[in-house]
Amino acid sequence: MEESASKGLESKDTNNRKCFSKISVEGYDTSVHEFPLKLALAKHFASCGKIVDIDVPRDFKKRILKSPLFIIFHAKEGESPVDKALELSGTDVGGWNVVVKSLPGQQMYRDPGGVDRFKGERTLIVKVYDTPSTLSKIDLQIGLCKHFSSCGEVTGVSVLVHGNLCCHESKARVDIMGKGCVDKALELSGRTADGWKIVVYFVVPPAGRKLKPTGSGSGHPTIGVERMKKAELKKKAKMEMMDKGKKKRKTTE
Repeated sequence: MEESASKGLESKDTNNRKCFSKISVEGYDTSVHEFPLKLALAKHFASCGKIVDIDVPRDFKKRILKSPLFIIFHAKEGESPVDKALELSGTDVGGWNVVVKSLPGQQMYRDPGGVDRFKGERTLIVKVYDTPSTLSKIDLQIGLCKHFSSCGEVTGVSVLVHGNLCCHESKARVDIMGKGCVDKALELSGRTADGWKIVVYFVVPPAGRKLKPTGSGSGHPTIGVERMKKAELKKKAKMEMMDKGKKKRKTTE
């Protein structure tokens, strides 16, 4: 790569002797959801340096992403995250080839609005069991994002507890939005294709809504338990109906 490509990209912080390095990224499908794209890029560029932010511009009228997006690295003095990132230009990121370019000077893009797009977002607290002891935090985030993607748009996954040693138990916060996303998520409680056991054990109530705590004194609203029970009963009734249908067909044959 040309040495001149990264000139002027690093903004030195004289107080902590660290640098902020910026790149632009293209090549992705602008119709995909923002957060899964961020996770994929965070994993892809993890070896280049510490990622501070991934800024993805949006076209709010067309309801799609814009291109390019921007990644900011935070590196110690003497490190060159931009040069390492430029070497990854043209490599595969789950079915598409990333195009990396240097970002001159202090150039950066920020959407002027967009806060309202998170209106209606819901938060789930989930427990994850039986994950491999070698599972990284980013792979746990990607797995949970993929697991709940059929319920709506996953806008964030934060790992609260990573890999309890005794039973490989983790805890995470999943932010999701979309019609019926909470009920759909509760119905997904079970095992993934990777053998994980994922349980939605608490649903944060919508902003401004107050719910009474459970009788146990835990202070947790009953919404998570009640809806989980309803989802389990619904699933059980569906299985019973299927069994009855099979028995009825056998008797008529």
